[in-house]
Amino acid sequence: MNIASEIDEKELLNSLENNINAADSYAESEIGEQRDKGYKYYYGQPMGNERTGRSQHVSMDVFDGVESIKSMLLDCFTADRNVCKFEAQSAEDFIPAKMATALTNFIFYRENNGHKILHDVLHDALIAKTGIVKRYYKDDYQYEEETFEALDEASFNMLGADEAVTIMEIDEDIQMQQTQDPQTGQVFDVEVKLYTGELVRKIDKSRVVIEVIQPEDFLITPRATDENDADFCSHRTTRTRGELLSEGYDEDIVAKLDEDRDSHNDGGDGRDSVDSSSTKSHFDADNDREYVTVYESYIKKYRDDLKKCVFLKCFHSRTVLLDVEIVSEKPFRYFTPFPLSHRFHGMSLADVLFDIQKTQSSLKRGVVDHTFMTNTSRFIANLSLVKNPRDLLDNKVGAVIDVNSPNPESVVRPLPMPNLSGTVFQAIENLEGEKEARSGMSRMARGMDSTVVSKQNSSDLITQFMSASNRRIMVMARHFAQSFLAPLMHDIYKLAIESERQEKLVQLEGQFVNIDPQLLKDRTEMTVAVALTPDEQAKEAQLLLSLDQQFTMNPQDPNLGGMYGPSQRHAMLSRAFELLNIKSASGFLFNPSSPEFQQQQQQMQEQQSEQQAKQSEIEKFNAGMTARQVAVLEGQLELDAMKEQNKMLVAMTEMEHSQEESEARLMMDVEKQNHSIEMEEAELQLEAEQKRNVSIG
Repeated sequence: MNIASEIDEKELLNSLENNINAADSYAESEIGEQRDKGYKYYYGQPMGNERTGRSQHVSMDVFDGVESIKSMLLDCFTADRNVCKFEAQSAEDFIPAKMATALTNFIFYRENNGHKILHDVLHDALIAKTGIVKRYYKDDYQYEEETFEALDEASFNMLGADEAVTIMEIDEDIQMQQTQDPQTGQVFDVEVKLYTGELVRKIDKSRVVIEVIQPEDFLITPRATDENDADFCSHRTTRTRGELLSEGYDEDIVAKLDEDRDSHNDGGDGRDSVDSSSTKSHFDADNDREYVTVYESYIKKYRDDLKKCVFLKCFHSRTVLLDVEIVSEKPFRYFTPFPLSHRFHGMSLADVLFDIQKTQSSLKRGVVDHTFMTNTSRFIANLSLVKNPRDLLDNKVGAVIDVNSPNPESVVRPLPMPNLSGTVFQAIENLEGEKEARSGMSRMARGMDSTVVSKQNSSDLITQFMSASNRRIMVMARHFAQSFLAPLMHDIYKLAIESERQEKLVQLEGQFVNIDPQLLKDRTEMTVAVALTPDEQAKEAQLLLSLDQQFTMNPQDPNLGGMYGPSQRHAMLSRAFELLNIKSASGFLFNPSSPEFQQQQQQMQEQQSEQQAKQSEIEKFNAGMTARQVAVLEGQLELDAMKEQNKMLVAMTEMEHSQEESEARLMMDVEKQNHSIEMEEAELQLEAEQKRNVSIG
């Protein structure tokens, strides 16, 4: 809603100027100095107390703490973790809630490079007190030139009716083409008009945008305790005059804008100190390339026509108002690692490590200086006996000192150096312990202390130590998720369902589906689940799997009372898969509410019914055949007995027959033997009677 004509422009600009000056003074005071100091300590730049000829060593405690905690927190909020989820409000809302969660994560992590956003926000907050983002819906269009050739009139008219197409050039060509009358089949020639030319196609690239704002470019009233109760805040930026003209602002108004020549002591100098060539000012000979300072301010004003206070979104410079409209809310979200009650700006990690880094640097410089002086000793010398005193000043390795004395030790001897006190190293160790206590990041968690890991330390004990030391970081992670990430995710979802005009191809439970944001409803219920480390996730997943095994081993347990059904088991296993970072859980598990699961259950029931029917028929058949089986069994037993009896009779008969044959053979042998004896006796008698030899046989 453009209300520029309904307000007093001069009065509004004066109010904006006063609030900007107050916010600038607030930011350029102690906060700006601490931000500059935080960046300089993070970069390890000289601290201003260095002495010529002494060690210039700078301890990197701020850098070490920031990078350690940042890496741990980023591991908590990766794209696969689904830290923030919309909760289903009914049984029918289960799938839409998952679609809302998947859509929001897609917009944040895929379309806006969510990992870099989280990195930059945490980086700014740990060093410069606050990390700030701005979310908005950006109408963005790209234009591409295309050519078309030999289009007939119907196709050309269809092309011209497309609102995204602008015809630039057209060439008409009349050609003769043969056509056939469908009724008579007669072929004849007709004139056909063909179109050839060029066009520009407008491609919609509009989307939800998440922008990380440099902390020094965000201005807020000193009275604010958070972004919700602030009655004024502003985003300062630099734009070219050409960019403003392309967005439709009047050329005469843009020409009145001031050049970007402002200098602010709000923390930006420290950020850019590592790059000496960096500058915020830019001057160009081309007028449209000239940079100007503009503000996107949100100020609460009373509207007499509405009888209420409203927020006005003002786009302006110090002296020129470009646009103004009424809005319902401010588009900013912020995070501070160590919040202070009743204050917008909390404390950064750099704030709590400043003195430790300064003291550590002084102690370590002393160690370096002592080591250097020990290795390159000073001398006690009688210069009257040294031919060239310069040899003592140069102190070159292997150099010769020429003396006029038969006893050179009495002329030149090294100055004794006291041993370095052990209290120095004890002090350094104490400072390391204090740094761990302040930041919450132990050396064990960073993998830097090998002495704590020994044969006597079990893995559970080490895990307990790490969990205890990381408790402060756990609090920081939950604060980040609840106060920053969850509201931001809800804002993204709200912008999507209100402004998105295109479907999004989103991965949902291992499958790619098209989601139309316009068909989703508004939501307010969002849960936040933060697990500090992947080890904790694995432990939780193992616990869920153990519970599932325990419940399924005894499904008839009366204590369960039917509470653990297919839906409950699917939810538990899905959560376990999610904790193990298994994306395609649907490839392993059927959703009990899905048609596939219902079809499978129906098939299983049909198979079970068929098996029960077959079993019943078998039981009936067995019952009807029992008596018959008994009779057959008895007859079989009698038949077997008769067979055994017959076998015995046959064996006895064979034995009797064999005995008779043996007796007959014996009688024949006796008769044969008697006959032989009788023949011999007759031959002997005949030989005696005839007085001759007789051969028997």
